[in-house]
Amino acid sequence: MIGTSGILAEGTVASGPYHITIQWPVFFSQLFGFACIVFIVVKWVAPPVKSMMGKAQGNIQKQLDHSEQAATRLAAAKKAYDNALAEAQVELDQLREDARVDAVRIVAQLRQIADSEVARVRKQGNDQIEQMRAQLIRDLSADLSATVLASTEDKVRLQLSSKHVVSDSIDRFLEDLEAIANRSQTVRRSPQLWIL
Repeated sequence: MIGTSGILAEGTVASGPYHITIQWPVFFSQLFGFACIVFIVVKWVAPPVKSMMGKAQGNIQKQLDHSEQAATRLAAAKKAYDNALAEAQVELDQLREDARVDAVRIVAQLRQIADSEVARVRKQGNDQIEQMRAQLIRDLSADLSATVLASTEDKVRLQLSSKHVVSDSIDRFLEDLEAIANRSQTVRRSPQLWIL
């Protein structure tokens, strides 16, 4: 024994209260078993695991590539969407402007049509008023003539019923006949004097 710890016998180590014994045949057999397991793992287990890990890494890389491509496509789609939205806004503004211009033109046409229709109706109304006025004037003239004739007839009858008026009328009539006769004699004499 060397102090409190040391080699007591072949393969025996003493340390403090513990007593450890190394059995070399068991140790080498276990070491050989461990080496066989490592060899089997390295030879037959590690390559499939490595290939599976490679495949998994390849799949992950493909997914990353697809993800990057999808991100690129998404950015391109967003840009195309923004462009389409801007074009749609421009077209919408153009359509609004065209609609406003068309509305102004239609309102102007409708105003023109309404003005011409008002002028036509006014002219037709004026023509009807003029016709009614002419008809009323004719009717009033006929009524006035009939009234004047009736009134004259009444006055003449009233005057003819008086003997004094009848004699005056006869005297006037005779005087008018005499004046006409005198005038015709003067006219007959005048051409003879001129011929002479």
